[in-house]
Amino acid sequence: MYWPLVERLRGRIREGELGPGQMVGSETGMATQTGLSRKSVRRAVEQLIGEGLVERRPGKGVFVREPRTSTRQVQIVVPSVTWDRCARIVQGAKRAGQEDGVCFQIYDAHDSMDTDIEIIRNLPRSAADGAIIVAFHHRGFAGVLYELHREGYPFVLVDMRLADADVPSVVADNYGGGYRVGQELVRRGHRRIGYIGTLNAHTIRERLDGLRDAVNDAGLPFDRSLAVDLLDADGEKITGDWRERVCQRTRELLRRDDRPSAVFFSCDSQAMVGYRAIKELGLRIPKDLSVVGFDGDEAGEWLDPGLTTVSQQAERMGSEAVAMLTKRLARRNGSGEAAHRVVETVWVERESVARSQTR
Repeated sequence: MYWPLVERLRGRIREGELGPGQMVGSETGMATQTGLSRKSVRRAVEQLIGEGLVERRPGKGVFVREPRTSTRQVQIVVPSVTWDRCARIVQGAKRAGQEDGVCFQIYDAHDSMDTDIEIIRNLPRSAADGAIIVAFHHRGFAGVLYELHREGYPFVLVDMRLADADVPSVVADNYGGGYRVGQELVRRGHRRIGYIGTLNAHTIRERLDGLRDAVNDAGLPFDRSLAVDLLDADGEKITGDWRERVCQRTRELLRRDDRPSAVFFSCDSQAMVGYRAIKELGLRIPKDLSVVGFDGDEAGEWLDPGLTTVSQQAERMGSEAVAMLTKRLARRNGSGEAAHRVVETVWVERESVARSQTR
């Protein structure tokens, strides 16, 4: 419905009928003139903003953008665009970048570590000015990042900080998020709290550290035997279907005589799979077992019961990464230390947590 408006305005701008700095109109006015809905007009305007043809001026309307001498070309590399967190990081980056005339190219590794490494190694030979790289949590991932850094290619790392390298990074407050989980569960009377997740990434280990410290700070012992690592014995990977591994380890933990009254999964996708194993054991969420995830995956809202989680504010992480990269590019030949941002996490309470029934 909105494409005819896009094509008409694009044509008027390119033919010079609407010149740089000239007002195109207000979104309300364009909706009235065209008979389109405000939503359709807004989508048309966002398309033209993405093409670098117009810009919004708050309180004034939509104007033809002044021509730029150069446009930043930025690549975003993600482990998988199907992961909710990655999709929202990309969305946040694109929304922030389009206002500054940044053009993006998305590289999807399709959940393949080898593909991710190949993409990153080829970045310096691309025509782009720099990249935003979302971490692939595997021990071999850091090596290719150090290679890229030594080549002098500018990039910002999301969800990981590279030790001993002047590389800007954006991470969530994983420790603070884990600490909040511990506080909330202890406040509801939980004393035996389990943890299920992968422990090969520093950012994810911080979630467990936060949980442990919150329990200890409440004057309670934290039973480390209730923390289950999903990785193989080599601590590198999960052999086979990771979903089956989650179900297997969840069943093992909950069949213990001293099973926990609450379980904190290191990410929402694992919690969603864990629901199946919990229900197969005949346990009711949250009456028999409280469950908390981490990430803020929107799909958690539609589980039965809705999954309580900690949101990483992934869109904000994406927008922060764009701002940091554009600053990095502006001082490419200058000096100064790389910036590192820690984005606050948010407790999102739904129906999967209740007061402990054990004494």
